[in-house]
Amino acid sequence: MKPLNNVRKITHLMTMNPGGPLAQAFVLEAVHRYAEAILAAGRPEDNPRAIICPTAWFDTGRAIASQLDHWSGIPPATLEGKL
Repeated sequence: MKPLNNVRKITHLMTMNPGGPLAQAFVLEAVHRYAEAILAAGRPEDNPRAIICPTAWFDTGRAIASQLDHWSGIPPATLEGKL
């Protein structure tokens, strides 16, 4: 079997899961929390999770977190301590 690329892996996690539609929410929440963790680390160069260029990793996290915040329509501060 041919290895899955990253897009297909995420699609598989979101669609071929016993959790059904709940899996989609879980995957999006996981991505959102990871993006927020990258931003919370502060300065890009201080982030030990940056696997390539720290600034690019930080900027990507900011863009993803911003897009997910926009789609959810719920300000992140509203969810603090509730998830």
